[in-house]
Amino acid sequence: MAVPAEIEPSDGRSLRRVVVSSSVGTAMEWYDYFLYVAGGTLLFDKLFFPQLSPAVGTIAALGTLAVGSLSKPLGGLIFGHLGDRLGRKTTLVLTLVLMGAATTLVGLLPTAATIGIWAPVLLIVLRFVQGLAAGGEWGGSVLLVAEHTPAHRRGFYTSMTQSGIALGFLAATGIFALFSGVLTQQQFESWGWRVPFLLSVFLVALGLYMRLRIGESPEFAALREEGKAARAPIAEVLRDHRKSSLVTIGARLGESGFSSLVQLAVLVYGVDVLGISPTVALLALMTGFGVEMVTMVAFGRLSDRVGRRPVYMAGAVAAALMAFPLVWMLGTENTLFVFLAVVLAFGVGHAGMIGAVPSFFTELFPANLRYSGMSVNLISGGITAVFPLAVSSLILLAGGSLWPLAGLLAVIALVGLLSTWWADETHHPAPTAVPGPERAPAVAAGPAD
Repeated sequence: MAVPAEIEPSDGRSLRRVVVSSSVGTAMEWYDYFLYVAGGTLLFDKLFFPQLSPAVGTIAALGTLAVGSLSKPLGGLIFGHLGDRLGRKTTLVLTLVLMGAATTLVGLLPTAATIGIWAPVLLIVLRFVQGLAAGGEWGGSVLLVAEHTPAHRRGFYTSMTQSGIALGFLAATGIFALFSGVLTQQQFESWGWRVPFLLSVFLVALGLYMRLRIGESPEFAALREEGKAARAPIAEVLRDHRKSSLVTIGARLGESGFSSLVQLAVLVYGVDVLGISPTVALLALMTGFGVEMVTMVAFGRLSDRVGRRPVYMAGAVAAALMAFPLVWMLGTENTLFVFLAVVLAFGVGHAGMIGAVPSFFTELFPANLRYSGMSVNLISGGITAVFPLAVSSLILLAGGSLWPLAGLLAVIALVGLLSTWWADETHHPAPTAVPGPERAPAVAAGPAD
């Protein structure tokens, strides 16, 4: 049986601060990720793996990117535990500082021409640290908003935090494109590529300023005051909430896996295999993410009306159905079709899934285990980390055909669909408007699964 907590809603100004703070943290996470994708695709093979052939060097650079994805689950376990023991706000300050420091240090890193083998070694270490911090960032950012928000508006407000994904991408690709465009190739490879990484200091400063001005989550503050914080949250999640954990892993795999594969299709295979212009590829992705900033919030708001599962499942069905048309449109190398493919993939398929995910995952776990519970889904990152190598192998076996990529896109979307279909609905909209804030139970006295 659940024990409800009497918690006052946050006022409008406080809630706006929390939403902005969480969005900046998410933007920082994805700014780092997209910077590395751009750098790894365009020049890290030359700077850190010059002894390898261009093709193998690119694979090595993208393999280093996978290190961060592999360390995310570990970071989720560590910071999830801290978040459920020490609090959301304290943990999020730690993750932001750690992530920002690692990203800045990449911009200061000597290349292989200066320190030899130590250059790629240090790059791998920094990617590992970035992954650790990112593993604790997403769940905490979402929770801070969810636990300040009335339940009947939770889908809307938590989906707004995901705009940081689009902001991070737009900032990273925009700055990278700017410096690569205004500098000569020699200047860009010599020092210009470092500037976007060093500029992350300003995002960190903004994020810290915002986070230090907000209060702790009302639900966690109530738990701590009543002495009901979990002693071993990860152990309790794995013991008592196995079904919810598996649901989040599958749903997260469908959402983030689909997004990663579309980016891989456009930036790597679209450019390197199909011959699409890098400028067209980047602009198409920027347009897709720009559209998604609007549609993901619309889907989040819709989930407050019809429930989390229907919205996620609709997005997953759309993603699966568009997998083969998407690859066909990319294969035409027609600029209009490339843009249309990316906008549909992100603005409809991915937006439907990511718009529902934050509130859905929040409501699957009781408040005293929520940070840890939401971090378990990052195990899916270990699977998506091998996508570049897996897709490359499948395309090689298919004689250069990109259709295996389409098949994998459809399969990943169906994994998310089936996982969500298996879950119970977590949000039950009232038939009439809710007069006051509804709050999720603060503590679950017994197992939920």
